[in-house]
Amino acid sequence: MNPIWQQKKLREFCQEKGIIITAYSPLGAKGTLWGQTWVMDCEVLQQIAKEKGKTIAQVCIRWVYEQGVSLLVKSFNKERMKANLDIFDWKLTAEDSRKISQIPQRKGFPGVEFISDDGPYKSLKDLWDGDI
Repeated sequence: MNPIWQQKKLREFCQEKGIIITAYSPLGAKGTLWGQTWVMDCEVLQQIAKEKGKTIAQVCIRWVYEQGVSLLVKSFNKERMKANLDIFDWKLTAEDSRKISQIPQRKGFPGVEFISDDGPYKSLKDLWDGDI
């Protein structure tokens, strides 16, 4: 879960059932086989970060935190780890949240690798059963 793949229906379902969500790779997992740069390249997030004097990562992490979701952010860089924790002395405004809520959504891992004429999933629609 991240601002690019907000999974609103899943979050609502889990909240109703008392299930705690953990956002894995909330910054997009650049440099991994499954990762992409959509989160860090997002102009809306870049604009909010610039206005607040924060990093894009901090804006994303703060947004996930404000959704009541736990998160896992991986880094081996000590300075980046410290910066990632610097999200508790500020908040996103209602306008920031509105802008983020309007970001076009993309699945972080579409699952193209699982599509095959010979397998159970012939299309992405077969693989993904709705929004959850």
